[in-house]
Amino acid sequence: MLVRQGDGLFTDLYELTMAASYHQRGLDTPATFDLFVRNLPSTRRFLLACGVEPAVAFLEQLHFEPAALRYLESLELFDPSFLERLSELRFTGEVWAVPEGEAAFAGEPLLRVTAPLVEAQVVETALLNLMAHSTMVASKAAR
Repeated sequence: MLVRQGDGLFTDLYELTMAASYHQRGLDTPATFDLFVRNLPSTRRFLLACGVEPAVAFLEQLHFEPAALRYLESLELFDPSFLERLSELRFTGEVWAVPEGEAAFAGEPLLRVTAPLVEAQVVETALLNLMAHSTMVASKAAR
């Protein structure tokens, strides 16, 4: 993996600005998001779920390094209270996933995350990347 496991910057600016907006407004109730494939390629009837283990490992080790926080501060986009929140951020939510190697179909969740809204927003990009790439490779290998 090119990114250190649990690196909070394994996200994109959109996720961070949305999380900052929720934080600023005090919106941190539990939220659920599903990672799923809308449509399958015409040559496939199913995908093989893969990437659950790295996704869970990422969540277990989620944190923001001091250097990452300094970088985010240098952008002058975020309130100090949000950066403080990120400095303490650990994943406290719940995860459900299709087991590794099992068939997954269009419109059905591969992974479901329920967590406080700020946490759920921050981890979305990393989970999409970890699951999508692994599922693609496993599905192509199964052909």
